[in-house]
Amino acid sequence: MKPLSLKKSALLSSAVFIFFAALFVFTEKRGGGYIAAKIAYSAFPAAITFLIFYTGKISKYRSIFFITSAAAFIIVFKFKLWGLTKNIIIAPRENVPEVPFCHIAIASNFLVAFLDQAKAVFFYNWTEWGFYSFGVLYIFATLGIGQAFCSWGCFYGGIDEGFSKVLKKKTVKINNVPRRLRDFPLGFWIFLMLASLVLVEPVFCLWFCPLKLTTALLNDGAKLVYKMQIIVFVTIGILFLFVFPLLIKKRTFCSFICPFGAFISVAGRVNPYRVVIDKEKCAKCGDCIDSCPMMAITPERKVLPYCVKCGKCIDVCGNNAIKLGIRNSEFGTENTEIFFILSCVVFGGMISSFFIPEAVIVIFKIAGI
Repeated sequence: MKPLSLKKSALLSSAVFIFFAALFVFTEKRGGGYIAAKIAYSAFPAAITFLIFYTGKISKYRSIFFITSAAAFIIVFKFKLWGLTKNIIIAPRENVPEVPFCHIAIASNFLVAFLDQAKAVFFYNWTEWGFYSFGVLYIFATLGIGQAFCSWGCFYGGIDEGFSKVLKKKTVKINNVPRRLRDFPLGFWIFLMLASLVLVEPVFCLWFCPLKLTTALLNDGAKLVYKMQIIVFVTIGILFLFVFPLLIKKRTFCSFICPFGAFISVAGRVNPYRVVIDKEKCAKCGDCIDSCPMMAITPERKVLPYCVKCGKCIDVCGNNAIKLGIRNSEFGTENTEIFFILSCVVFGGMISSFFIPEAVIVIFKIAGI
């Protein structure tokens, strides 16, 4: 991305700061301390905005924002769990702290969510069925930035990305996998939706989701099924959230397991933004393929729907051959990139505002400040 001038970068970042500060002043109802924390937080997405535009490096500063959000999410929910149970891993069912409105759970349980919505509309009033509408609207709201939600707004994805950055060099070099394997999440998502509809329970959440480790494990006693569930999702977590990202420096959980990633790869096609490669400028050096954390660029330089628009390929391209474009338009413009990044910062910032300010307050409390 071409860097902007100091003046233009400052104006755009100031607009981001004013937007968030004003939003929090009018919406935060928990008192002065929380308002102050959120106004201070407003400087964070503003600073990220400035650094992206002024340096022209999208992924470097997006990654800082993304990983910080995930870390804050873990701090907040573990602190809640400790306050209730004095245990940051396991909680009795009756004392489980409130969990986030999980887009991964909604995506994997999509058909049941719509069924519940329909039943609620026909049999209950708004106070009862409004909750279901919020869930459906929430998952469709992610289409505002399309697949970019997975690299700017997902409060889980930063875990995967964080571990992929621990080592400077790859231990194992894997840049592409067979297309059938890369499409596994799509089939897995369809299976999860159908299984959840038949069993009327969230199959992914019960059996496969290792991200419950970021909140709490339910202590159901020494039941065989419960033990089997723990073995499955802990194994998935160890391999796909920690080991594989460390070894190959790719987001393996997001690429091969997450049903929301499959959902957004399909539904996100209605989003107009696309990563486009100018094949005339392309030197075929392979840097974009090597750097893509989602293995979403083929050896033929085709960008797959699994691209999460993280900006890494744009940052590493020495020929400026990769840009953010609009569907049905061959290449993007500077204004296209500016509007896209501002949209991502606002969307991701609104989600992380539920975690980062609160995490700062938690840290201050622990430190006795």
